[in-house]
Amino acid sequence: MKPIGTREVLPNILAISNKQVNFYLVRLPNRNYIAFDAGASMELSLSELGKLGIQTEDITAVFLTHTDSDHVGSVGLFKQAKVFISKQEEQMIDGSTKRAAFLGYCKLDCPYETLDDGEAVNMDGTTVKCLLTPGHTKGSACFIVDDRYLFSGDSFSLKNGKVKPFIAFFNMDGKEQRKSIRKIAGHNGIDAVFTGHHGYTEDFSGAFADWQV
Repeated sequence: MKPIGTREVLPNILAISNKQVNFYLVRLPNRNYIAFDAGASMELSLSELGKLGIQTEDITAVFLTHTDSDHVGSVGLFKQAKVFISKQEEQMIDGSTKRAAFLGYCKLDCPYETLDDGEAVNMDGTTVKCLLTPGHTKGSACFIVDDRYLFSGDSFSLKNGKVKPFIAFFNMDGKEQRKSIRKIAGHNGIDAVFTGHHGYTEDFSGAFADWQV
């Protein structure tokens, strides 16, 4: 795993480092932010946000790619933010589907809204679309911002600029994840892809070349 340091990685897109994981912020036209995932540690999140001069109240929405603890640990910091998960991920937190015990059970101790596959919401003129990509968890999702930027959580890894399945030990269904990767590969016009643990790439076509039908 090779997360990247806290910094602005592209104009209006910021990476926040939190242990072995990144979460990301997108700056909105009104100068507030939306977040994609929320890191593992509240203490580290506050520290890293502080380096960029960002207050927790500046974040008005959090889109969670899935509900493993390293991606939701700081969501409670953003008390004024709307929280979104995929509709299918709800089974991971309502007790109907269990994560492997050695990974820790999924939980989400805050109000949230759900999005269906393909459903989009508008945040101050910025469009965020949910793309269901199960495999890592039952309801893992990617989020596509303005049809240009894709935030993937743990839906795949990036190794030497190439998309690979995420580490099998942590996936609930590797076969399903491969289907999801091929689904992502079918998209056009994506300028950059951001992962939870393996950095980002601006070469979508090259990264997904082995997965395109």
